[in-house]
Amino acid sequence: MLLAQNDLPSEHFHKQDTNYITSYTSELDLTTRFYNSVKFSRYVLRDSRYDERLKYASNENLILGVGVSYRRVTFNLGLNFPFVNSWDEEEKGKTKYLDAQIHYYLDKYVFDAWLSTYKGYHLTNPHETTLQSPDDDSYPIRQDVRNTNFSFNLMRILNSEKFSFRAAFAQDEWQKKSAGSFLIGAEYNMMLSSADSTLIPLNVKESDFFDGYQMKKSAIVNIGVSGGYGHTFVVAKHFYFSIVATMAVGGSYTSLESSDSTQEDINGLTLNVNYSTKVGLGYNSRTFQVGLATVQTFMTNHTPLDHAKITENPGNVRINLIKRFVLKKPIKMPILNKILF
Repeated sequence: MLLAQNDLPSEHFHKQDTNYITSYTSELDLTTRFYNSVKFSRYVLRDSRYDERLKYASNENLILGVGVSYRRVTFNLGLNFPFVNSWDEEEKGKTKYLDAQIHYYLDKYVFDAWLSTYKGYHLTNPHETTLQSPDDDSYPIRQDVRNTNFSFNLMRILNSEKFSFRAAFAQDEWQKKSAGSFLIGAEYNMMLSSADSTLIPLNVKESDFFDGYQMKKSAIVNIGVSGGYGHTFVVAKHFYFSIVATMAVGGSYTSLESSDSTQEDINGLTLNVNYSTKVGLGYNSRTFQVGLATVQTFMTNHTPLDHAKITENPGNVRINLIKRFVLKKPIKMPILNKILF
């Protein structure tokens, strides 16, 4: 995974309040990291007439990786170790996935973009939504289910002089005093889901769940305006707790395809409401940082069906061990210098 963060020419650098933020993005600063993370994807089908929801989830994989940051450019390499992640495949199935992300965390702006595709899900709550026997503790496995998501968003940090987004989520700054900021922006999402047969189990409790539509494919494209708030609480200068929450409201174009040849394809314009949270906590200092960072997004779309909603919930939980160094001289990287200046 490559996280690239470009900057503006030095004469246009944004002024940060050094009483609140210390930056380690100069040509003599080098940030290194060891991390482990768990990425997941959840796919939820809901009928507003009933309390039950069909909750499909990927089989989470533990990723171990290393990374380095220099002058706002970050490169991380993570590896999936099969001997670590195969222990519950018989119970929950195997998930194959590609998850690529790009994050630009500048002083005033936050830009996130990602492309992910997950194949292989299991139904996490069969006893709530289907007639599966109470004595049967298995999870129905759907190796044929695939979800692909392409999304990007841009946020403006209104109090960027005192509030650092990078400190908790890029680990090359240090927030030394508590501060927060309102956020405004816009986002775009495209979500594609498919299966070999209907995603509605044949033994579902409510026969008219999802209006009885035997959906096997969905395509959703939405665009919306977003806003929210982020705050970092700092105790004794070094211990921090950061939370960022945003909501986006917009319009969607949704298309549904049924596995039943007697049911026509359905499409139309609908409403979407997306929620996103980022949480970071840990210890930060001049030379060392250890922290936990989580990212979750809930993309809920009303469908052209009267009572049906689809929610995509991708996320990531990561533990970072950070060590910073002061270099004796800048690293000679001509190509990087041209990108940054």
